[in-house]
Parts: sequence; C-alpha cells; structure tokens
Amino acid sequence: MAQSRAADVGVRGGKIAALGDLSFSHAQSELECGGRIVSPGFIDVHAHVDADVVRHPGCDNYLLMGVTTLITGNCGGSVADLAAHLARLEHGGIGVNYGSLVGLGTVRTSVLGSENRAPDDGELAAMCALVEQGMQAGAYGVSTGLIYVPGTYASTIEIATLAAVAARHGGIYASHMRNENDRIVDSIREILRIGELAGIPVHISHIKCTGKPNWGRAGEIISMLSMARANGSRITADQYAYDASSTGIDVLFPAADLAIGRAEFARQLAAVPAFRARMKQALFATMDRVGFGDFRYARIASAEGNKDLAGRSLLEAAKLRTGRDDRDAQAEMAMELFIKAAPKRVQMIYHAISEDDVATFMAQDWIAIAADAGLRVEIDGDKPHPRGYGHNPRVLGRYVRELQVLDLSTAIHKMTAVPAGIFGITGRGELGVGGIADLVVFDPDSVIDRATYEEPTLPPVGIDYVIVNGCVAVDHGVVAKQRSGVVLRRGREKL
Repeated sequence: MAQSRAADVGVRGGKIAALGDLSFSHAQSELECGGRIVSPGFIDVHAHVDADVVRHPGCDNYLLMGVTTLITGNCGGSVADLAAHLARLEHGGIGVNYGSLVGLGTVRTSVLGSENRAPDDGELAAMCALVEQGMQAGAYGVSTGLIYVPGTYASTIEIATLAAVAARHGGIYASHMRNENDRIVDSIREILRIGELAGIPVHISHIKCTGKPNWGRAGEIISMLSMARANGSRITADQYAYDASSTGIDVLFPAADLAIGRAEFARQLAAVPAFRARMKQALFATMDRVGFGDFRYARIASAEGNKDLAGRSLLEAAKLRTGRDDRDAQAEMAMELFIKAAPKRVQMIYHAISEDDVATFMAQDWIAIAADAGLRVEIDGDKPHPRGYGHNPRVLGRYVRELQVLDLSTAIHKMTAVPAGIFGITGRGELGVGGIADLVVFDPDSVIDRATYEEPTLPPVGIDYVIVNGCVAVDHGVVAKQRSGVVLRRGREKL
C-alpha cells in the first residue's frame, strides 16, 4: 500500500509521464495542488447505471465524488445486448470509464421470464450462450441479485453453471447474496460453493448485516471470510458507507408470490381479498424479522402516484393518509403504494444496518468501497439515497478524518487499487509512471459529503479537480462539457 509523499505529477497523452520534483519542467498547463492530496481516480465496482447512462452519459454525480471508473451490471441486472450498448457509448462518449458485468437476472428473464422453476437443458444452454456473448463483448464477469425476481429462483447449480462460462474468460462472480440477515452465514457458504464449482473468484456485493437481531455480527462475518481467504478461497467484498440500504418495496413481500409479475401482483392486492390478507400477514412477519416491530425503518424514496410521500417513513405515510400509524395501517400503506405505482417499482430506503458494523467492515483493508448508486439527474421531488452524491467524500471526511476508523492511505487504497485488483482493471488505481492519468485532487482537511436523506443531491465539498484519462473533468465543482471517459472491456484495456 503506497504512502503519501510530496511530489509533482506530470501528465502527457493521457498517462502519467513523471513523478517527483518537476519544478524545472515546462507544461502547457499547470494545476496548483499545494496542500492537497493527489490520488488515483476512485473506482466504483458496484454501480447501477446501465441503460440510464445512454440518456445521461456525463455521469456528473459520480465525477463530483471523484469517481473516474464505474463497473455496472450488478445485482443480476444489466443491459441485454452488451456489445451494442458498449459500441453506442463509444460512439456518443461518456464522462467516466465504464465497464459492465453480465446480469444473470437479465439472462434468466430473457429465457424464462419471471417463472419460478429450474431451466431445462435447452434453456440452460441458451442462458449459457447469452453469458458467452456478454463475456465476448468484454464483460468483467457475471452478477446475481438473489433476493430479487427472478434471481431468487435460481439454484446454486444453475448459478455455478453460468458462472463457469465467465470463468473461462477470466471473469468474476459478484453477488447480492441470498440473505444478508439471519441466514448470512448460509449465503456466504453458497457463494463459496459457487466459486468452487465454477472455478471462479467470487465477490460479495455491499457486504452488511441487516436487521436488528443481526447487529454486531460484522466481526463474526469478517472472521469467517478471513479464514476462507487464508484457506485459499478467492473471495472479496465491497461495502457502502451508510447504515441504510436502498431497493424496491418488493423485498417486503414473499419472493415466491412475485413470480406473477408486478402488474398482476398489484391487481391481486387490489381485487383478491384472500391474497391481500395473506400479504398483510407476510408484511407483519417482515416487520418482526427485521426487528423494529413495524416499518419505521422503511423510508419512501420514490413512489409513482404518491410523490408527496417521498422522504417519509411508512409509519409517517400511514399517519398522513389514514390518521393511524399502527402496524395494520403501515401494512395497508405498503400495499397501496405497490398498487398505485405498478408496474413501476416503489423505491425505498431501509435504515436497518448498524453504524458500528459499517465501521467494522470499513476497517478491513481488503474490502473495496462502492456506492451502490445510480445516476442522479432528474429526481422530480423524489428523495433517493444520498450515497449517489456523497459516498466517497463521506468515507474521507467521516470515516477517516472524523471517526478515524481507518487512515487516509488505507481509504484511498480501498477506493483505487483494491477494486482494480479484484476486477482486473489494468492501468488504473495506482500512481505510477506509465499508468493512466485518472486522478483526484482533494483537501483532506475539508472534504466531506453534504447530501442527506432530506436533501440527497447536494454535492460534496473539498474536491478541487477530477482528471479522467488526462483531461480535467471537474474543476472546483464544475463538470466539464467534454466526455473523456472510455469504454472498458476486460483484458482489452489500452495502456
């Protein structure tokens, strides 16, 4: 792990040409960085930008956080035709360096739709062919989201069979595991088993212990993973720097019942009393399992048809709509939100993680830092998770400077060289002569996030410059109009 030192950085042709005392050298332009940290550009290997990046290729919110490279296609979801997608981005230009995984949920949907069953031999072969196409297009591996439809219906053997295709191309298997709460140990065992069967490195996406009954288990999980790593398992992880997750309201309901599709699920909630009654009982069970007794931990980020409820908890929303905030009213509110928004998904924020566990994971020098965010452009009154505007500066300001959970060099290492090494991103993530000039210049004494759950799109402060492939992409909070990012394909990066 590199330590800081005083030096000048010379850039030519998009690469680092010199490091050291360059006071006697001449340059066409110079950036004054005295008293600042010059770091490799931050690499975020757990993004959800995918199709959105075609409409918003600048990726401004990531650039403002110092992120110069993204890997998307996570949690089982990716674009279906990766080759065409990457070619389109190359033609139109992109603000950051951009690579992707093949989402096995997307693959499964292409062949089986949302059916809750195992594929037959022909269907599995068709799924393998789709993974092969994605890997040939340059994907960095495959991903699953095993709490989501249809990924939740995939068996360990099915996943391992598909992951083995990626393994032949030197790829990685990244997973939003099947369970991050009371059965997290079983989920880790499953991902390790998939790695063994497929012969592939495995990666835990946004590692955490959710639900009050599981608070304080981070040490146990780290011990389990450290032992596996010591015994030769190629397992890694990433995390985000918040005690709240964000996903759809769907996860509050039984996954098996969602196989009928969101529109039909909403229709039955509205029109079939027995189905609605059963779902209400399932919601009560979710309240109990997460450990708060009700849905006070569940905050509405966006809900079509109920825009005015963005930012409110389900408890608060129920009180506003019905005058009641008991468990029954909260369950009814959750169902009404689902019905009104369908077939669109209600986006939620779940405050169900312990801050102490976040810090415990953060202290591990081998766990990468990744925001698990998307593009933040048109929010129209929504209240998305603030990690989309504050994540990396939050690590540097809160966890390094304020809480001293880790030192600055370790934090930078976890946002640069660690993710680059895990995903095989060459030429980036380190400062060295001949390396690609992706750089972040920031003030270690002032860098901090400003985005909150109430104002989630406030940009951070303390980042002076962001440089992508040798071009200034951010200058004191102003994003350049030019797009200097490049499309990345595993094993085909141009150095």
